[in-house]
Amino acid sequence: MWVGVDGGATKTEALVVDEARVLGFFRGGPSNHQGVGMDAAVREICRTVSGALHDAGVTMDAVQGATLGLAGADFPEDVTRLLDGVSTFFASIPVRVVNDSEIALYAGSERGWGIVAIAGTGGNVLGKTPDGLIRQVGGLGYEYGDYGSGIDMARDVLHHAFRSAELRGPQTLLEQVVLSTFGVPDFPTLSQAMYSQKIAPEAFLMLAPLCFQAARQQDAVAIDILRRQGVAIGESIVGCARLLHLQATAVDVVLAGSLWLGSAPHMRDALHAVVSRELPLARIELSELRPVAGAALMACPSSELRAALREDFRFRGVE
Repeated sequence: MWVGVDGGATKTEALVVDEARVLGFFRGGPSNHQGVGMDAAVREICRTVSGALHDAGVTMDAVQGATLGLAGADFPEDVTRLLDGVSTFFASIPVRVVNDSEIALYAGSERGWGIVAIAGTGGNVLGKTPDGLIRQVGGLGYEYGDYGSGIDMARDVLHHAFRSAELRGPQTLLEQVVLSTFGVPDFPTLSQAMYSQKIAPEAFLMLAPLCFQAARQQDAVAIDILRRQGVAIGESIVGCARLLHLQATAVDVVLAGSLWLGSAPHMRDALHAVVSRELPLARIELSELRPVAGAALMACPSSELRAALREDFRFRGVE
């Protein structure tokens, strides 16, 4: 049996699989050590794996290997610390820690290489060549050249809502969206609540999906936010392809993360325009499997087992 884990800023998921099927699944809380700290991250990873093992009705003794795809595993020192943290829990079982982008790529591309663009709470682009060379573009924040995530979208919604309310920018439906979300009558009240830290930081993430709703109502500001994010992520994909010399290759471009499932098409359309222009042979597709499925596939030792598991994932709707 093998274990796959997808650990991120808002949730952690674990799958237990055997040679051909899913045996157990469990979803836990956040495990990005950059947000919750290393000790809390390790505890949540172990708790989530324990939940999946319990769901499968097996113990750790039956596990032959595990792959952990973790947000925050950005540098070798991160991987070392995370491996050290889970070493007691997994004991002698072979464990591999990779960035969560890599398992998302594995879930979305049966070839196991290509480029993946994650757009969820956070954002990241990672590419892998057929011979295994990996290059990550971004994933560390705005200061590092990043733009295109739930955090960025929520910030933009808030920014433009304030500008609309204070007559500093174009009028937008996002103004009322923000007030309704936080249950306040006006923006001076919201300003005071934010300044006094009476609103939990994670609460602002609720604004990201509401941007799609406003765009569906043809709100120009919301549409512009979505388009700018799509363009920026498209540029990151193109940059990654250039760094890995994949411009003239029929490369799989996998879109993973909740923002790609948004109810308005503007973000996806903008990305398609950028990527198709610069990478004409690229195949752009939404991942049909959740990243945790990619982690489980990476943990399996043979291509035959991985092929059987993909079929079971599709049958069960692990997406």
